[in-house]
Amino acid sequence: MHTMSFRTVATVAVAWLALAGVAHAGEASGYFRMGETRLDVRHAVAVMEDAPLDDGERNTLVFLSAAPLDAGQVAAAFDPMDAVREQEPAGGYLRLCITVDGGDCGLFFSPEGFNSGGYGELALEEQGDRRIAGRFALAQPEDFMGKDYQFDLRFAADITPAPGSGLPSGGGAPGAAYNAYLNALAKDDVAALRAMAGEDGQWRYPEDDPTAAREALKSARDGQPLRAEIARGRLHGNNAILWVRGVDRDDIERAGRVLMVRDGKDWRFEEADLESVDQ
Repeated sequence: MHTMSFRTVATVAVAWLALAGVAHAGEASGYFRMGETRLDVRHAVAVMEDAPLDDGERNTLVFLSAAPLDAGQVAAAFDPMDAVREQEPAGGYLRLCITVDGGDCGLFFSPEGFNSGGYGELALEEQGDRRIAGRFALAQPEDFMGKDYQFDLRFAADITPAPGSGLPSGGGAPGAAYNAYLNALAKDDVAALRAMAGEDGQWRYPEDDPTAAREALKSARDGQPLRAEIARGRLHGNNAILWVRGVDRDDIERAGRVLMVRDGKDWRFEEADLESVDQ
């Protein structure tokens, strides 16, 4: 009877986990203090920020916390910050933004709502598509809205890739559904929008309150292109992220990302992160 050694079993298990895309949380140490509030960190999760424009540079986001976070959930989210908030790590969390050239693009601390950049010394020991490690420290306290703050943070984490498979140019079925949504907005077709919104349609576009429905239509139209060119997309489960570009009703070119969600057999618009494009 053929048996496998413990080392062989362990090697196979590690290889299987790697193929399955299972992410392992990184390690962190140090603290962030603001006034009387202090967070001592032990865990790190690193993800690559989706560039809002197709040709944009991608920052790395490092989340530090006292309690472990689900790295896969953070990487899969349209907005990684939302995924971290949903997990509500004990004591709050820190988000460090790092540019492609190793610069500091912002430090956020929850629950205090602190958000700052340009303070502290960031020294990276490792930076790439797969891993990031370093130290971020503020040697002398600074003031933020009447409270002094200081930090000394060390972190090392594998970068968890966004899961999913690519969508073709045009975005496939999610892309077609997004352009159908834009067409309904352009035509002021409240009935179609109500149907496209699924279970949320009745409260978003109430049939018994035409004024509220009209206001919802105006709000939904703001910042959306009349029609979108969809360069690419990423499909993961019932979510699809599209990279789009188009001109809105004010002749402003918009570009960025759109989240579509599958509801049964249909795709519906969920949210967008679109920016105006400088001409």
